[in-house]
Amino acid sequence: MTQSADTIFPTETPPGNTGRIVIKVLDAHNCTGDLGIALFNEKHGFPGEVEHAYRKGGLHEIGESNLYVFEEVPYGNYAVSVIHDESCCGELHKNCFGIPKEGVGTSNNPHFFLGPPSFECASFELKSEVVEIEVRLKYLCG
Repeated sequence: MTQSADTIFPTETPPGNTGRIVIKVLDAHNCTGDLGIALFNEKHGFPGEVEHAYRKGGLHEIGESNLYVFEEVPYGNYAVSVIHDESCCGELHKNCFGIPKEGVGTSNNPHFFLGPPSFECASFELKSEVVEIEVRLKYLCG
């Protein structure tokens, strides 16, 4: 008989109340670098302070269409932010005005002007086994 950690130490979330968030990242200008993907469950830190993200992940191989999956996510409201870290340094490079020099995007692909989109504009609800979202990267400095 095989036991998992969940059978020995049950989680607080009953079975069936978690799902998968499948993120499709589109419109990368090139295949250089990494994609940093952050999942937020509250507005604090969204979209750029990834240290406040609920979960983080990324892709080291970039193509025309890129998939990343967050597994076993409790039902609730979330927002995703993505950066195309072309230099693989783990940070988003910005110009002297604070405008990103690398590709950025968020869930719901809201238009943004004079600042990043809010959590509310980018949020979506996970209330089923699978939610699929598309994030289109935007390159604001060229």
